[in-house]
Amino acid sequence: MARRIARWSVVVLLVAGLGLIAAPPASATGWRTLALRVPAAVVAGVPFDVTVTALNAAGRPATAYRGTVRFATDDVLVRTLPDAYTFTRADRGTHTFTGLTLVGTGPHRLIARDVSHRLNDVDRVLVENAGAAIEGQVLSGFDPVEGGIVTVYDAVTGLALTTGPANIDGYYYRIAGLPAGDVKVGAVVPGPYEPDFANDRDTLAQADVFTLSPGGTLVQSWEPETFGPYLDVQHIE
Repeated sequence: MARRIARWSVVVLLVAGLGLIAAPPASATGWRTLALRVPAAVVAGVPFDVTVTALNAAGRPATAYRGTVRFATDDVLVRTLPDAYTFTRADRGTHTFTGLTLVGTGPHRLIARDVSHRLNDVDRVLVENAGAAIEGQVLSGFDPVEGGIVTVYDAVTGLALTTGPANIDGYYYRIAGLPAGDVKVGAVVPGPYEPDFANDRDTLAQADVFTLSPGGTLVQSWEPETFGPYLDVQHIE
């Protein structure tokens, strides 16, 4: 009897060593960490998607996870992050978030965090220049005026994206390296002039919105189909 037990012990050890005896599956209900998956590179101003998965100790989706995930980033010009989201039974531990939009070019960190369960993950994404541009003139009473400074704002956040002089032939401007998406444009001129926002608006909140495409240039035009962005600062009497 002792020899039989010994033989069976050897067989079991050999089979286990070959990996033929499967370990019992880890529980899918417990969770240990979050896994954030982000594209390696995105274009400034162009929305993209990310996926967050709650993982158990075996590295598999924790299907019973019901935590609430919030996002953060070190991009100070960020346009859009998802609202806080609580996982549901239908997610089975994995959820895809759409419409994230980063604006500042260069490498950035994106963070997914569940404060209640003390879970988080950080991934890095390279935000590439969209190559969009705006060009036009700074006028006063529809006459050229020199010395203008033009600022392009993000139409969603209201943040100033970049500023440049209207110094081409004295009053033309071209501002490049802009993100895609919705922007507003404003100008100031030293001296007795009131600031102006396109198209002939008094405040940034009232300014017309223009949509930039990657690699495209928005050019000032007086045609009804492509009207704007024109900047006409008012002379103070």
